[in-house]
Parts: sequence; C-alpha cells; structure tokens
Amino acid sequence: MAFQVYNTLARRKEPFRSLEPGVVRMYNCGPTDYSRPHVGNYRAFLFADVLRRWLESSGYEVRQVMNITDVGHLTDDTADEGEDKIEAQARREKLDPFEIARGYERQFLADLRELGAEPAMAYPRATEHVPEMLAMIEALLDKGCAYEVDGNVYFEVATFPEYGKLSGNRAEELEAGARIAVNDQKRHPHDFALWKSDPHHLMKWPSRFGPDGFPGWHIECSAMARRHLGEQIDIHTGGEDNIFPHHECEIAQTESLTGRPFATYWMHSKLLQVDGGKMSKSLGNVWNLDDVRARGFDPRVLRYALIRAHYRQPLNFTWDAMKDAQSALESLDDLVVRLRDL
Repeated sequence: MAFQVYNTLARRKEPFRSLEPGVVRMYNCGPTDYSRPHVGNYRAFLFADVLRRWLESSGYEVRQVMNITDVGHLTDDTADEGEDKIEAQARREKLDPFEIARGYERQFLADLRELGAEPAMAYPRATEHVPEMLAMIEALLDKGCAYEVDGNVYFEVATFPEYGKLSGNRAEELEAGARIAVNDQKRHPHDFALWKSDPHHLMKWPSRFGPDGFPGWHIECSAMARRHLGEQIDIHTGGEDNIFPHHECEIAQTESLTGRPFATYWMHSKLLQVDGGKMSKSLGNVWNLDDVRARGFDPRVLRYALIRAHYRQPLNFTWDAMKDAQSALESLDDLVVRLRDL
C-alpha cells in the first residue's frame, strides 16, 4: 500500500519505501528507568505502537526495537554534565541503581501491556551493550572523529559537516557559553561525550580509558540500533524533545562511522500538554496509569485519548478530555456490538 510519512529530516511528507522490500526496521527511543512513565511518555510510546500496527496492516513485517536507558542519561544532556538520573533516584530511594532501573523497567513493560501495546521484537538495555558502545568509540577514534581527554572521550562535531541537519542547530552557529557552560576539555562546546570517566559514578565499566567509565547517552542508542537492526534502519521515532541533542548526535556518530544514512525517516511526536501547560511535579499534574485508574478510567480510555489526535498536533490532557474519550470509546464499542449482531 502506498502512503506518505512526515520526515523530520526532510521537513516534509515523503513516500514511504523500506530499505528491504516487505520489511521495516524501526527503532523507538524508550524510557529512562529512573521513574514511572507519565501520560506524556505514553503518547510517544503509543504513537510507535500505532505506527507499527499501521505498517503491519499494510503488509510489512516490522522489526521493532525499543531501548531501555538504564545508565548514562545525565540531568544536563546538552552540557554532558550533572548527575546520572538513575543514580540520583537511587540515592533518594536508598537503593542500588540497578534495583531502581529494573524496578521501573518492570513497571514500564506492565504499563505497556495494560495500554494494549504490541510487544517489541527486543527491549535492549544499555548496560548490556557496553562492549558494542566501546567498539563504536574505538572506531570513531581511529577515524579521527573523536578524541580523548583524561579518560573522557568526545565526538568532534567539526568532523561531521552535516551536524545540525535534523534540528537546524548548525555547529558553526552555536557559540561557546550561549547555550551551555564552557567545558575546557572540549574543542567545541557542542562536542558531546561518548564515554565519561568518574570514580564516583556507581555504575561503571573498565576500559582502556580507565577503570571508572560509563557511556554517554547518545552512543547507547546508536550501538543498540546497530546491534539489533543493522547499520541502516527505516524509521527512528521519539518525542520532539529528542530531536536535539539526542537524535542529532546519533546521526553524527553513526553516519561518521558507517558513511551511510542512519535512518531514512525520522518521526517525532508532539509533546503532551496537561491542563494547557507543561507537566510539573510542583503543580501536581504528572499523571501515571495508577492516577488514571484512581479517577475511574480504564487504561484503554487513556490509550484512546492519546491516539485520537494526530501525533504531530498539540494535545491537551485534562480529566474532562478523558471523560469525552470514554464516551467516544463507549460509542465505538456499541457500534462493534451492533455490527456483530447484524
């Protein structure tokens, strides 16, 4: 079946054609397991599920991979600084960071089942793919695209002239100090970490760069996508907040290594608003699946509320909107019953 998708990379709709006839390789940015997913996260995950179902109904075999980020996602992604989000939560809960990651991973997968999402082909964990990440880092160093300083390894954006083609944030236009603090180790402020050295980090792996290292967030997805789907994939999805720096950096490091396009189509879901604004713990409006049930709604109603609007259009989550979704879903259910009777 011929159809078009909006490609963030091209900034327009394009006819969909898979690299291999009849097969779609799709990578979805999954959760960082430091807290329970909220309704905003669910929108991106359910978009991936609807896309997969559409592709399958169109006759494709979909090889879907959704990663589990269980290390390396720092509180300041752009500057490669701050505390690891999982370790920060582990300190708050006084637990081992691996316990934190596995507990929230189980909760995430349980939520997906309750929301009616088809299971992906694989849910790779970052912590189980460190050898693949280190192999990529070594290859980027050999190609002259990365450099090491005191056990830290950075990707040099100047070696990839197309940096910024996804987000529009060109390296030459990003001045030191304009958006992030200056890091004297970096040759350019927007060079990004492939490997970090920190003796105080709780989750760490030995390498030739030192005994106390851990991967940067961006290299994780590139390594896991290559391991499970190959060097080129058809579709890469995520929320619009992933476009920069995360997906931009994925493109730079992967294409510098392979010399080929990483993903043909980049598809991003719009961020969800709550009560007309952003979700905030201070406002008490960061809702999860338990909150939905406590208000008397089945998870199926939340699924319908989140997928009834186009994924690239703004969507405002309110409890009144949930009531409307419940009413609309009951009407659809009634229609199905009557059709079956006929």
